Amino acid sequence: MEQFMNLGLSKTMVKTLARKGFEIPTPIQNTVIPFLLSGESDLVAQAETGTGKTAAFGIPIIESLNSQGKDVKALILVPTRELAIQVAGEIGSLVGSRNLQVLPVYGGQAFGPQFKGLKQGADIVVGTPGRILDHLRRGSLCLETLSFMVLDEADQMLDMGFIEDIRTILSHAPQERRTMLFSATMPAAVITIARQYMRGYKTIAMNTKPHAVQLTEQIYFEVRDQDKFEALCRVIDMEPDFFGLVFCRTRLDTAELASRLLKRGYAADGIHGDISQFDRERIMRGFREKKITILVATDVAARGIDINNLSHVINYDMPQDADSYIHRIGRTGRAGNKGIAISFVVSKERRFLEILRRTVGASMRRGHIPGVSEVLAAKRDKIRFNIEKAVADNKAGLYADLAVEMLENGNASRLLAACMRIAFADELDTSSYGEIRQINPVENKSRTKLFMARGRKQGITPQKLVKLIHGQTGVSERLINDIKIFDDFSYLSVPAAEAVIIQKRFQNKKGRPIVSKAKSENAQTLHRKTVQGNNRKAPVRNKSDQGRRAAG
Repeated sequence: MEQFMNLGLSKTMVKTLARKGFEIPTPIQNTVIPFLLSGESDLVAQAETGTGKTAAFGIPIIESLNSQGKDVKALILVPTRELAIQVAGEIGSLVGSRNLQVLPVYGGQAFGPQFKGLKQGADIVVGTPGRILDHLRRGSLCLETLSFMVLDEADQMLDMGFIEDIRTILSHAPQERRTMLFSATMPAAVITIARQYMRGYKTIAMNTKPHAVQLTEQIYFEVRDQDKFEALCRVIDMEPDFFGLVFCRTRLDTAELASRLLKRGYAADGIHGDISQFDRERIMRGFREKKITILVATDVAARGIDINNLSHVINYDMPQDADSYIHRIGRTGRAGNKGIAISFVVSKERRFLEILRRTVGASMRRGHIPGVSEVLAAKRDKIRFNIEKAVADNKAGLYADLAVEMLENGNASRLLAACMRIAFADELDTSSYGEIRQINPVENKSRTKLFMARGRKQGITPQKLVKLIHGQTGVSERLINDIKIFDDFSYLSVPAAEAVIIQKRFQNKKGRPIVSKAKSENAQTLHRKTVQGNNRKAPVRNKSDQGRRAAG
């Protein structure tokens, strides 16, 4: 814990962190904690969820507060109810032996407990903008004694339409407060809030995306839409301790998939916009405690979910864009732990997949959907492990005497097999798995013809063209074909996704692009002109030849 001591933390806080299992500060904690402890400037920090930012701002706030009085001393605004609960829980666990009260305040919960908590005295309030504004209007919350104000996940709050609520809340806070803003991205609206309501703030940008990508293995499976459920079940069954998020596109798809997983015997549930707040909290509590190990969700419903030890994120339905993909997979591979992100890709999504692979700039490899024999082998290994672990625990208890009696009168292997059949039922039954038709990668199904404003006169040959394209864009040489070289221009054919990449790389801002999409009419016209030009240059051997050409 020496590195935490070097940040300027008290011995009491270091002991609390040690009890929580902290070992070394994360990059954002290393930067933000000493800055907040040593000065009074406001702070704007660009950092994503899962980087340790809650502790980064929570620890200095706790170190700076005293427990005197019942007034609110710190307010932390977050975009969602789930995040309010999580952040309040994390801050509460950092308080340790200090007499500081932390209260989550959010919509969907009855006002009664919140009124009571505020009246009894809450030093730190964590809340959603709408409910905080409600309490300000009702007079149950006063910010006159506020020392710290935190806008957490600021970009999400603005995306969700909370801009005016935030402005109103900030207007209730005293000028001498210290304000901290944390955001994964820095759109203009976030910068505007900082400039209008923060004083001489310092900006810290943490480069978190490459770190998250580095810790997350990214795999995609090409499947038929009707085979996705069977593929998902096999992926889950291959993992001894699957604990993950499964993303669907719509509320209806989410509810249907969660229901199918439950019927199949998995500890699964789903969250989407139609479920009540009570059910959402119940489901999320079960997920945190791992009573639910598979959580199916839409992008909107998953906002604010911050759980560090997810083993998998599954894109059952592909996201709409690259930003959504990065946000999804960023929920695994956190806090130094390895994670796996799996995407199911149907034929119509191949083009998006290729564009995504280039945009994300990460290594996504094509995976092999496990066969039934592979899944059963993994299950047998898990059963063997669980039995051997139970033997090692040596807690036979009331079953010990019965086991001795049965072994004296029966065959040991048959007895053990019977016990396993009772305990594991149809776990090894091949009929529980459906058929999946393997899809071979077809990378050139949809192709685009490109025009290049370079030809023989510029020294272009088929070999040189292929090497030029590959060297400038990384597009595989084997994907480039149908090459035709003329004096001043050339043609080539590549898959549609690669065509987008090549055109973007060869853009010429000062004039006509070097590579553009070929137009069939223009291509024919240019070809005819070239042929005609070559014919005009050909020597005329005699008058009869000249006459035949003229007649032709």
